[in-house]
Amino acid sequence: MVRFALAGFALLALAGAAGAEEDNGALLVDLFAKVCAPKPARPSQVERIATGLGFVSDGGPITAEMERGPKIDLLYSAKLIRRGERIGSMTAYFAGPDDAPSVSCSVSAVGVSTETLPGLIETSLKARERADKPSNDDNHRLASWRVGAGSGDTLDMSAWRTSPHRASISISYYALKR
Repeated sequence: MVRFALAGFALLALAGAAGAEEDNGALLVDLFAKVCAPKPARPSQVERIATGLGFVSDGGPITAEMERGPKIDLLYSAKLIRRGERIGSMTAYFAGPDDAPSVSCSVSAVGVSTETLPGLIETSLKARERADKPSNDDNHRLASWRVGAGSGDTLDMSAWRTSPHRASISISYYALKR
């Protein structure tokens, strides 16, 4: 009788541990919506948004001198730490003329379900026309979507089915000064 009780407690503990594993998909989509989706035109804008969301820069602060001149060539990267663990990161690369640089912005996280992430992207980011892309690895899922009215912008998703279940969402665009 005691063995059955102990076995029952062990099963409950395992079930609780399995349920305790977080799915950070909603967090990833929310962070992308706040950092990259607004299409920041300046590196300092990305830095300000990311810092406000709890990201910590991997380098020094962005200075006005870094954004001045006829051409910008700047990579900003930051990490997101929660409960002492790195759960996410973001990068934004600005290159080209000061008045309309090309920007590649990406947010990534661990603990993301490859099964639920596409639906979250479609509903939360209003993405449409999903195109699944081939991958050389069955554990790696790739897809892209169109976003925006007539802008022709594309979101790209990369997600791993294996632990630690890394996933990223990225967009590339031309930033126009507003």
